[in-house]
Amino acid sequence: MEITRIFYHSRLESGESLSLPHEEKHHVHKVLRGRGGDRIEIVDSAGRLFVAELAGDGAAQVLEERSVCDCLEGEIILYQAVPKGRHMDLVVEKATELGVGRIVPLVTERSVVKLSEQDGKVGRWRRVVEAAARQCLRLQIPEVTEAVSFSEAVREEGERGLLLHNEAGLPPLEDAVTGGEVSLFVGPEGGFSEGELEAARSAGLSLTSLGPYRLRSETAGIVAVARASAVFGRTKTVRRSQ
Repeated sequence: MEITRIFYHSRLESGESLSLPHEEKHHVHKVLRGRGGDRIEIVDSAGRLFVAELAGDGAAQVLEERSVCDCLEGEIILYQAVPKGRHMDLVVEKATELGVGRIVPLVTERSVVKLSEQDGKVGRWRRVVEAAARQCLRLQIPEVTEAVSFSEAVREEGERGLLLHNEAGLPPLEDAVTGGEVSLFVGPEGGFSEGELEAARSAGLSLTSLGPYRLRSETAGIVAVARASAVFGRTKTVRRSQ
């Protein structure tokens, strides 16, 4: 049995010898106590899965490619207003486990957390995402982008966007997920402003609901990805059975 899965940022071929990247070498040999003869899984830059055998001192021999499926019927993009503290770490970790394709930190009128390229938060979230992708055996590491403003995001997404809002009478998220690609907008603790709601409607976004209860921002992001993923997974199962 393979002791771990790692990501390799070049294409691989069966029979190839390689040297593990420094961080992966440390993880495999120092943390997991891997030894020569142990096997690991390697995902290459093309998203293909290989089995390799450790040869000692960070070297490995690629044995064979494995055929696996790591895809939903559509792509999920999460635009998440950044919650306070380390709650965003939880969001990106769980969204990765649930199949998200891209995570975009969102700056809204009522956002409390201020982001800059120098504060290192995005870099930390990218490391969390990679660890989560490894743990849940994904073949793709979801992208975590730099933060974008709400106005910029809604202009870019338009009719693909679904804005989660706690208001009576809105249709459930599942009714608006149709396939292909969906962009989920999750607001801060104070919710979206009236101006932002109007801007979203004008840009073509649909307002949808996660139910009658008002969720914390981090909870809403995780639940939204889970429910969209369930729709795409169900669609894929139905199509395969036809």
